[in-house]
Amino acid sequence: MECPICLEVQDGPQHQCREGHVYCASCDSNLRAPRRCPECRMALGPLNQAIRCRSHEERIAALPAACSHCGLATTRGEVAAHEQDCPQRPRACAAAEAGCAWSGLLADKAAHEATCPFAVCQRMMAPLVAEMRAENSQLRAENERLRSRVAALEAGEAGEEGGRRVRQRVGAAPHDAPPSNAAVQAMDVAAATAALRVHVSDSRVAAAACKRLEELCMEDQNEQVAADAGAIEAIVAALQAHPQEAEVQAEGCAALTNVCFVNDAAGRARKQRAVAAGAIEAVVAALQAHPQVAGLQQRGCAALTNVCSGDDAAGRARKQRAVAAGAIEAVLAALQAHPQVAGLQQRGCAALGNVCSGDDAAGPARIQRAADAGAIEAVVAALQAHPQVEGVQQHICAALVNVCSGTDAAGRARSQRAADAGAIEAVVAALQAHPQEAGVQQHGCAALGNVCYGDDAVGLARKQRAADAGAIEAVVAAMQALPEVEEVQEMGCWALRNVCFGTDASARARRQRAVTARAPEAATAALQAHPENAAVQEEGQQLRDLLV
Repeated sequence: MECPICLEVQDGPQHQCREGHVYCASCDSNLRAPRRCPECRMALGPLNQAIRCRSHEERIAALPAACSHCGLATTRGEVAAHEQDCPQRPRACAAAEAGCAWSGLLADKAAHEATCPFAVCQRMMAPLVAEMRAENSQLRAENERLRSRVAALEAGEAGEEGGRRVRQRVGAAPHDAPPSNAAVQAMDVAAATAALRVHVSDSRVAAAACKRLEELCMEDQNEQVAADAGAIEAIVAALQAHPQEAEVQAEGCAALTNVCFVNDAAGRARKQRAVAAGAIEAVVAALQAHPQVAGLQQRGCAALTNVCSGDDAAGRARKQRAVAAGAIEAVLAALQAHPQVAGLQQRGCAALGNVCSGDDAAGPARIQRAADAGAIEAVVAALQAHPQVEGVQQHICAALVNVCSGTDAAGRARSQRAADAGAIEAVVAALQAHPQEAGVQQHGCAALGNVCYGDDAVGLARKQRAADAGAIEAVVAAMQALPEVEEVQEMGCWALRNVCFGTDASARARRQRAVTARAPEAATAALQAHPENAAVQEEGQQLRDLLV
């Protein structure tokens, strides 16, 4: 049932190629030219001639689902309608747009609004607002009348300058009505940015413009064009203007993700520009305000990942700013609320791993804060829940590497906590399930090396637990399968050295097991294949010295 592109079971229209491979319509609309099936690479026709797979849509709609508010068992096709009217669904105050942050059950809504200062003020202002809207309607009608006069007079004065003179003579206002969604969809980068800036108070236009910028900035050459046009500041302004509009928040986060994607010098400048505009706080606020909207949570985590990436001083400062804004807790809440959404688990773990990286003075505190908030257990749970999804496994292993780093007492305690949660067995399973995926093998080996570090009693027990789970054979297999990947060779040697370290009989047995698995030969091959890589040379030589 999963779409092969976004790795999610999406509601709504499903498309298929002529061979019957199915993918969700939203992913199909984002395919870059030339459009090809993601499974068989068959050429696809125009998007407006896409083949609907209604049988697949019906199967998805028939899948069991439960109301996220009251837990009622229903189907995916019916759950949305039920949740809309569910008595347990949280309701916002009628004055939410005025600034009230209250949320509660329908039964409590009337009592709250009776004393809410925002709601009381809104009721008092209602007659004035109605009067203002009536006057606004009259002004719009007058504006339309003037436009009709302009159209009639422009026929006699050709050209743009002639039209401008006509509008001045009749006193017509500029053509500033909010554009339709179709008009926004046809805009280029500059026009979409201008529309977003001018009509930022209109949530419909804001969502449409952010979506258009997201699509345009999928092309690398448009990212800097968008930034130069002021798109970053306009997107952040839209997020800040519509905190309760989930669609605006989701599309804004997606647009930020793409604009801040590349990590070259210009890309880092765009990330810093986003931070200066308040992007980190806006994205974290979006995650906090809409915890049940999985798509928004996934896009928010992706935005945090891209904006906070970078290992220079500015990058580390961005990570620290994200932590101060509550990003760690918000991302963890997303992981815990949507454990079965593979794409969200992947993006969330990537965001966690990113925020918890860095060798600055505040780095250990960020890592410990994540652990204290439950990051280790959440990450291991994601690893166990999605064993066949390569992207999830890679990013989760990378997150484990960072969260379990550190050789002090706190670092060893985190490693033990990861082992207690089942991290060792889950990482070994990932290595075994994805033998040809370099990212999984690299980060999986690094995670094993970190979790198995330590020569105290519990550290030695972790090493033995890894060996019992098949870690030695899995790591050697990774080194043999990917001899050209320097990072796999380095991390493989590091993991084997930690697992095989020790002076007792169990450690000697582990070393013999590594010899039987041909670990010395793998280390020698790594040394010979990468003579210029100092890290591979150091780790490979130390492993060979330990085993031979």
